[in-house]
Amino acid sequence: MKKTWMGAAACLVSGAALLAGCGGGSTPSSSGPGPAFSSKATNGGTVTVAFTSNIETLDPGQWTDVTSMYPMQQIYQNLVTYSPNNATIVPGAATYTVSKNGLTYVFNLKPGQKFSNGDPVTAQDVKYSLDRVTSYNASGSGPAPYGFAYSDIVGYPQWNNNGKAPAAGITGLSGVKVTGPLQVTITLQKPAAYFLNTLALESAVILDQAVASKYTPNTYLLHAVGSGPFEVQSWNRGHQLVLVPNPHYSGPKPHLSKVVMEENVAYNLQILRFKKGQLDMVNGPIDSSIYGQVLASKNLQNLYHKVSENGIVYLGFNTTKAPFNNVDVRLAVNYALNKALISKNVTNGRGPLAGQPLPPGMPGYNKNIKPFPYSPTKAKQLLAEAGYKNGHGPTITMIYPSNESSHTQTADIVQQELDAVGFKVNLQAMSQVGSYWPFEDQASNNWNLAWTDWFQDYPDPQDFAFNLLSTQAFGATNVGNWTNKQFESLINKADNMPASQDSQRWALYQQAETIAHNDASWAFLYYYWNDALIQPWIGPAKLSYYLHPVEQPFFNLIWTNHK
Repeated sequence: MKKTWMGAAACLVSGAALLAGCGGGSTPSSSGPGPAFSSKATNGGTVTVAFTSNIETLDPGQWTDVTSMYPMQQIYQNLVTYSPNNATIVPGAATYTVSKNGLTYVFNLKPGQKFSNGDPVTAQDVKYSLDRVTSYNASGSGPAPYGFAYSDIVGYPQWNNNGKAPAAGITGLSGVKVTGPLQVTITLQKPAAYFLNTLALESAVILDQAVASKYTPNTYLLHAVGSGPFEVQSWNRGHQLVLVPNPHYSGPKPHLSKVVMEENVAYNLQILRFKKGQLDMVNGPIDSSIYGQVLASKNLQNLYHKVSENGIVYLGFNTTKAPFNNVDVRLAVNYALNKALISKNVTNGRGPLAGQPLPPGMPGYNKNIKPFPYSPTKAKQLLAEAGYKNGHGPTITMIYPSNESSHTQTADIVQQELDAVGFKVNLQAMSQVGSYWPFEDQASNNWNLAWTDWFQDYPDPQDFAFNLLSTQAFGATNVGNWTNKQFESLINKADNMPASQDSQRWALYQQAETIAHNDASWAFLYYYWNDALIQPWIGPAKLSYYLHPVEQPFFNLIWTNHK
């Protein structure tokens, strides 16, 4: 449910033409991981990766971004996690049982686990962590961005209290109980087939209460302590974070002696350093200029990996005010945009065109819904029906994060094509992505159209339908506060079903997707993929470790024989 901080960048010029090397050719094979190891891997060594953006936080109460997932997944543990090979939920810090009615979950922590400072991991730490992330002031300035992911737990309404201090006597989630030194029992208000997936999110990591309770949220992130395979050695914020193995980790010891994560490194510098062997990975989505170099280089093709990913890039409408409180105007935008051109220029055609919130790899995707066709004539007709006559459409403000060239170039295309049908589009770039998302999430701010994106946190349609389009996500991830009573009714019914009724759930989501399409909940652009460049000396030579369908790379499973 987080938004990416690093979109695939583009190389657009004059609306339609591509710079040399940015287009054409066939997609390199994604079936293999490149050259296999020529020698046996040894323990130790350093892996260095770089990001175009900042690591925003190490605090689950403030977490929203993909970049922060990389270190957080290594520092902390969750009760449950994903198999390194697929999207199957498996025990993490605890084994578990689920009652037949799907309401009661009993978690038994594995004995002997410790935080990196040597403190034992206890059931009380689990309860503290869940209480903290769901509290009314988890972020230091209000609720945690994704605390509502646990709204199914008994007592959540009273404890969170709509972002206000709870009533006297309410001290936490009543549905989370310590039932033994290493046992936690969680009771839900209703069945939720996706609940275990929410416990695998970074928002549900286990904190050391003795440490976290000493700090405010704004200072805890500088003292993060977890029970995962790595711990923080140093963090020069905005520049570099260094992880080293956690000496108290109870799982298989990491092969690596150090993971270096560099921040704010431009893509062109990343590829230069990768070619020199100074970076071990270039994370995706790969910038289009880099992808052009991949197409032109046999060596880079052998180091290129690509998988489908459940994610979408779209434009959010601010439906709380004119002009996008009118469905005809929202539809006009969808018809006015040449999405094939946007995908060609921004993604080299790697991004399939979108027509509904759910991506093709997600259960509940409705294959009968087609993307809106490109039709400026239809767009002008809809604007006229909405009261905008003689080619004089509304004046709107479009906001976008300018940390990636793809965002800027998408905004330029949108401005050009909407202006062509009568809109007057004023572009507002925001260079600090850390402040962009909070600004975008508040429909009361001065914007009409917003570049945004989303990719799955877990392989369940609830992660898209509820988290992006329900009324409960107003002021957060429902960008622009779109709502439809019939849509809400359908997803609420689907969300309240147990996993044993998944086929019925998928059918309800498909109906909801039709409504979201017909009502133009968003201006749908394209679906995501994930790709990366990986050096041949990184192992194991197995694609799933690098490009997992849900998680970031499992650095604790990676090794290197690079000298």
